[in-house]
Amino acid sequence: MIKKYLTHILLSGALLALIQVQVQATEILAHRGASGQYPEGTWLAFQKALDQGADQLELDIHLSKDQYMIINHDADLKANVGIEDAIKDLTLAQIKELDAGHEFTTDNGASYPFRGLGLSLLTLDEFFDYFPHEKFNIEIKANDETLSEKLWALIEERDMQDNVVVASQHTKAMNHFRDVSDGDVKTSATISELVLASVAWSTGFSWAYKPKFEVAQIPYAIITQPYINFFHKKGVRADVWTVNDMDDIERALDLGVDSIIGDYPDRIYQALVNIGERPEL
Repeated sequence: MIKKYLTHILLSGALLALIQVQVQATEILAHRGASGQYPEGTWLAFQKALDQGADQLELDIHLSKDQYMIINHDADLKANVGIEDAIKDLTLAQIKELDAGHEFTTDNGASYPFRGLGLSLLTLDEFFDYFPHEKFNIEIKANDETLSEKLWALIEERDMQDNVVVASQHTKAMNHFRDVSDGDVKTSATISELVLASVAWSTGFSWAYKPKFEVAQIPYAIITQPYINFFHKKGVRADVWTVNDMDDIERALDLGVDSIIGDYPDRIYQALVNIGERPEL
């Protein structure tokens, strides 16, 4: 009887340890794809991120003039295409004529290796066609309720509720998305929600704080162990951005963050290999 009881305790402890390891495993969230090495937001950058071991793909969306959801970080196209035009002022046909690899360089403009290769900006529909089974972090960039509605409609149509975390800095856009999706999709904290959470934590009112979000995406510069612990105690994932330096990646891992958002998924993967959380690719 005692032997069986001890065996049960040992097995339970082993199972608990396994569960803890699984819970603590840090995910790689590729910021606009492998955007440190390939033109951001293109199918190539996203595919290379997956090849490098990314667990989730991070992207931003805007509405075109004719109401298509376009993947791009900025509201205008200067950084990656080289023109001043805003996405909201262009039709999909006009956007598709642009070279999404035009401005990409890793040597301060000495070369532009992706010009003329046929890389284009993607609609969110196209992106889901390319990557139907992956996990995504999608940020609503404009404070636009129409964009929130269109995003929810596509997520529901594609049955991707469990594959997506939706983010937005904007309270109006996020609240509207939460209303139309009725809690079927996980969301991250808006700026105002993150500020409110930080105030509750720093002033001793953590016990009273009840988050409306499942994920907190936190700038690397402000992360500390107690801050990460605060979110974990609230049942909230703590993701950190944008982390590209190996020393910073290693520190984030030491602090037990849930995801590291970075432009170089291969660096995060190697750091995880170094601590035994991933096999060599």
